[in-house]
Amino acid sequence: MLGSSDSHSLEISVTPIPVPIVSALETDISIIPQNQRPAIVTQKSLHRLAEIRKTQDVSAANMARRLNCTVAEVRSQEKTTSDILLSRLYQWREILDVPILELLVEPDDAIKDPIRSRAVLVRMMKTVRSILEHTKEKSTQWMAQTLFEQLIEIMPELREITAWPTVGQSREFKDYGQAAYRRFDGDVEESLIE
Repeated sequence: MLGSSDSHSLEISVTPIPVPIVSALETDISIIPQNQRPAIVTQKSLHRLAEIRKTQDVSAANMARRLNCTVAEVRSQEKTTSDILLSRLYQWREILDVPILELLVEPDDAIKDPIRSRAVLVRMMKTVRSILEHTKEKSTQWMAQTLFEQLIEIMPELREITAWPTVGQSREFKDYGQAAYRRFDGDVEESLIE
């Protein structure tokens, strides 16, 4: 019996096992704030972030502001070989207002053609929505509405697609641009006249 005086003591020898020191980045990247995580660079093109950002007329500075990061981080993320987090890719999709598949490099398999067709239809619907929002001519509205309905027949989920983003605020002809409201310093004005 173990509790009796005639029991033998049990000796256990412990051999230390070397444990490699692993940085937090190698074990769990989720503990690093998202805007400080480095993009992993691969040899293969993975996405088209820069191309789509330029197509959508969104500046790198505006993208950085909306992603809550620096312009340098945006440039790093949009390198075609940067392996960015999926959550960050969805943030790009939300800001650029395009389908997620449009941001990715098309695979070389049989799924390529349906993805391309859908991307073309989405762009067409964005254009139709823009025409419907901006035109005042009845004949153009009628043609755009007809095209809208035909696109919905082909792909019903296109109903949710919004118009192309507009940059800035449009002015009427009677409105002056910002240059008209700027005033020169008196000294500068005199030096320009001379």
